[in-house]
Amino acid sequence: MGFDKLLELDVLYCADPSIAYRLKNRPYLYLLSRYRTFRKLERKLFARNGSVSIILLSENQVIEYQSAWRTDFHRMSVIPPTLAGDRKRPESRTDKIRKRVRAELDLADDDWVWLSIGVQLRTKGIDRAVAALIEFPNARLLIAGLSDTNRASIKLAKHAQHLGVSSRITWLGHREDIHHLMAAADLLVHPARYDTTGTVILEGIVNGLPVITTAACGYARHVEAANAGSVLKEPFRFSLFVAALRRASDPSLRHAWSLSGAAYGADPTLYQGRVRAADLIVEAGFSKASRANIARSNTNESQACK
Repeated sequence: MGFDKLLELDVLYCADPSIAYRLKNRPYLYLLSRYRTFRKLERKLFARNGSVSIILLSENQVIEYQSAWRTDFHRMSVIPPTLAGDRKRPESRTDKIRKRVRAELDLADDDWVWLSIGVQLRTKGIDRAVAALIEFPNARLLIAGLSDTNRASIKLAKHAQHLGVSSRITWLGHREDIHHLMAAADLLVHPARYDTTGTVILEGIVNGLPVITTAACGYARHVEAANAGSVLKEPFRFSLFVAALRRASDPSLRHAWSLSGAAYGADPTLYQGRVRAADLIVEAGFSKASRANIARSNTNESQACK
């Protein structure tokens, strides 16, 4: 059993996008031998009539791998979310935690606070959130995951200065208290270019934090199912992003989204992904053992006949 695309696997727990699907839009990557190797490994695992059991995290992955390889549906299983139950604390929005954290971050009661989380700034669309600040002078953006001095963030920090919005951005660096930050914020802004799942999306929903995200994220469907925010269709259009943010500036709408998200978080299936993955791995092991026993039995019968 493996967590990466390797040969000789019986089970693949796949959290990655399809390389072959991506190469359709970026054929120049074929010039790099590493991508040709990645594609060959992927073909061994996902090509039609294969034997590897594949565990996926989102329906978006199914669409990609099916489009690239016509993978057998019976070999692919999409597990429920793997959100840990202790990450759900919607009560923090209404107790003293919200007020305390906002005070620690020097946020006024009337500040409209956006939260973005991630270390891959472009992939997670955090540059899009920074650009949108121009349209909303009362908005403040908290960025958790990197400080403004990290090598990965220096370019965006300088761009924010050029746009004249850097004074309204707080770079928080690595944080373990994400649920506290979600309690302090008014909106999770996650306009990612791609995210296999986007666990922060679901974490925001169950914590009562309204979400603006894109259909490129695997867990975006939970935003719509929970009625807890807005999902931007692909291809991304900045004007529609701004329109969604403008709609989310309504406190009464955000309150309704918050209540809906917290109620959605009561669904126990949102926390069962790891258990389901373990079950699938065990089932695959039993299936392989059964096939091996049948093969041995047939061999023994053949030798007995001789």
